Amino acid sequence: MKILKILSNQNKLYSETTSEAFYSDEQSDFSIRMVTRGNEEYRLHNKTINVFPGYFLVLNDGTSYQRKIYTDELSNTFSVQFSKKFLADYNRSLVCDDTALMDMPFDNANKPPVFYETLYPFKNDLMFNLLHLKDHFDKKVNNELLINEYLYHSLLLFYQVHHKEVLTKSRGLNFVKPCTRKELFKRLNNVKDYMISNSNQAISIEELSKVACLSECHLYKLFKELYHCSPHQYLQKVRLNRAKSLLNDSNYPINEIVGMIGFENSSSFIRLFKKNFAVTPQNYRAKNFA
Repeated sequence: MKILKILSNQNKLYSETTSEAFYSDEQSDFSIRMVTRGNEEYRLHNKTINVFPGYFLVLNDGTSYQRKIYTDELSNTFSVQFSKKFLADYNRSLVCDDTALMDMPFDNANKPPVFYETLYPFKNDLMFNLLHLKDHFDKKVNNELLINEYLYHSLLLFYQVHHKEVLTKSRGLNFVKPCTRKELFKRLNNVKDYMISNSNQAISIEELSKVACLSECHLYKLFKELYHCSPHQYLQKVRLNRAKSLLNDSNYPINEIVGMIGFENSSSFIRLFKKNFAVTPQNYRAKNFA
């Protein structure tokens, strides 16, 4: 089932619930794309990105991509797509002073900004704002003023997330040349996206080294500097958070979930889950279904 709502200012809301779909050669408005259940695979810029609950993907205006959904259970996806005018106007309200905004209130000559197309953590205020927006959308609330207010806050909160996840982190790499810092951040970010997208597979440091085009020791050093944990520790966090989502939103037995998230055996999964969340997977599921 697909539902598309186009607002009078050309902002769009799109939801899809399916277990099988394929779309080729699509082109995006600037958009925030999330999955509340299941997963969705994107192919863009010669790389594959899987979006799971707990993350969202950002695509810039004009980006071409393919996407597909092939899951055992129904997947639910939701995206907010911003018109060029709305995004440019929002960005202008941030960078121009009040005098310029008053003198030329409808000037949209500036191009909208371009963001890093990557997986961002879906949590905190942005998560609550988008989930409330989705709830209004699902209930067919026909109040454009309210919906656009949610969209405005979505942009406000995304700018904060982008600043934290891209600008602040990239500046944390201790290199003098900005071009070197930018390139290294890009390579390390590709490693991060690769681990999230393939977290259900066995991943070796050799694979990650090839993804980053860095030696294994250099990758390990820089990854810890950027993300404050090793690649192995980062992957464990991704898998455990994926397990929480599956325990919340699916009926898969725990033994199946272990294999789905990339753990080799149940005992190590249960031990690590309890260590990180202070509750066993069984009790966590029981509490959430109580």
